[in-house]
Amino acid sequence: MIQAVLDKENPREEAAAHSTGDIMEENTTPNRLVTSSTAQQLDDYLSEVPIPRSENPLGYWRSKQDRFPDLAKVARKYLSAPCTSTDSERLFSAASHVLDEKRNRLMADKAEKLLFIKKNLPLFLNK
Repeated sequence: MIQAVLDKENPREEAAAHSTGDIMEENTTPNRLVTSSTAQQLDDYLSEVPIPRSENPLGYWRSKQDRFPDLAKVARKYLSAPCTSTDSERLFSAASHVLDEKRNRLMADKAEKLLFIKKNLPLFLNK
């Protein structure tokens, strides 16, 4: 009885629970159809012969987009290079430690390799 009184005292929570439940019901049914379609696409994809590692995976998914639309969408998302931004001061600061007045004869390819190692070596050492 006390619980019934407490429930009536909080009509906002009750309304929110009903609206959340309604939203969940509306969104659940169509997803089941998509999920079964996606599962079928995945089964079909796994039964295909793998492409050689030398081929472009994005080109492969572009050519298979009509057959595997859901998988192609996911592949485009995860196989494409992510957009990124960096502070120019930080970028040029790292380069200034490699290239300065005393290292002005360093070739561009060597400087690029040194910068790559400087930025990525900690990732390998932390494993």
